[in-house]
Amino acid sequence: MALQINHNNEFLEVKGNLNTQNMKTLNNHIDFYLKRNEKLILSLERVNEIVFSSAKQLEQLYIKVAKNNKVLTIVGQENKQIAPVMILSNTSYIFSNDRV
Repeated sequence: MALQINHNNEFLEVKGNLNTQNMKTLNNHIDFYLKRNEKLILSLERVNEIVFSSAKQLEQLYIKVAKNNKVLTIVGQENKQIAPVMILSNTSYIFSNDRV
């Protein structure tokens, strides 16, 4: 499934599969939005599949945003499609414990 990114105010919803090819598109969307705003909620609840390298790229993005004193809240911890990869890649800690 192709990647779809829907944006509504401070909420960015990702649908489809996250892989190496489309992570750059997601990074660009997030960078563009956070240039003008202090915080963003990224929903991965409707992601069907994520590859190991994309999980690591999300982690790097999360760290970069924090270093720039911005807030990136990532939701989707309950998504059983991506949870195993996030756990295997030791990146599940980037998920917010609070549901939005």
